[in-house]
Amino acid sequence: MPTTPAFPFISLDPRRSLKKPRAAGLTMVSDYQLGMIALQDLLDVGGDYMDIFKVATGTARLFERGHLIAKLELLGHHSVRSLLGGQFQEYVLHTMGMDAFPRHLEEASAVGFDLIEISDNVVDLGPGTRERLFDAVRAAGLTPVGEIGDKREHSAAQAIVAEVQEVLGLGAELALIEGAELMLDGQPNEDLILTLKREVEIDRCMFELATPRVGSTAPQIYAAKKFLIKTFGPDVNLGNVTPDVVIETETTRLGLGSAGPLDLM
Repeated sequence: MPTTPAFPFISLDPRRSLKKPRAAGLTMVSDYQLGMIALQDLLDVGGDYMDIFKVATGTARLFERGHLIAKLELLGHHSVRSLLGGQFQEYVLHTMGMDAFPRHLEEASAVGFDLIEISDNVVDLGPGTRERLFDAVRAAGLTPVGEIGDKREHSAAQAIVAEVQEVLGLGAELALIEGAELMLDGQPNEDLILTLKREVEIDRCMFELATPRVGSTAPQIYAAKKFLIKTFGPDVNLGNVTPDVVIETETTRLGLGSAGPLDLM
């Protein structure tokens, strides 16, 4: 049912893509344990501002199957695509080997995932493995996205550029830039971010926000988010947004938040 926003006479930044499905300005929410009631509340309030919902790391293995199916169906009802986190794939490859990956994908498809993240954050992929994984994802009728970067140490900017170009060349819908790479000594990694701005297809990249798990504080994460929006505009693709800041992230995109309009940031 169509809804009417409050304060409809207040104009918003025309550069922001407000209607779904969006081609740019995607927001990916990263989740570890939301239950159905909390997810329904989140979607009721912020569903218009969510495009992708990542079931992070290997948490999918710990959910009751019927619960996970219902959760993904609810997301689809709100036009939010579901993403299976890449560290789950890393775990499968490390503990069970490549032969287990097709069965992993079969189950991902059966429970209702739309997107599969291919990453090598903590488990290195051997030569040619990334291409084989992408091919397997497509063969399973799913859509691959590729994560770039390392949680353990910083990569050279040109190495990140090369990886972005590689995964996009392999047919990734999006190249996800690891949040830990986007921070340097508690500040946005401006050299990397500006290098990416010059040298890659930004609309096909998603910048993952850092998390406390990689040593970033809430003020540092907010500063990085502001820098990305200031640098690329309100339609930059942002990932790893936590459920509690979906609306806050949209206000920052639109200049309605505590940072003020973009020209004041």
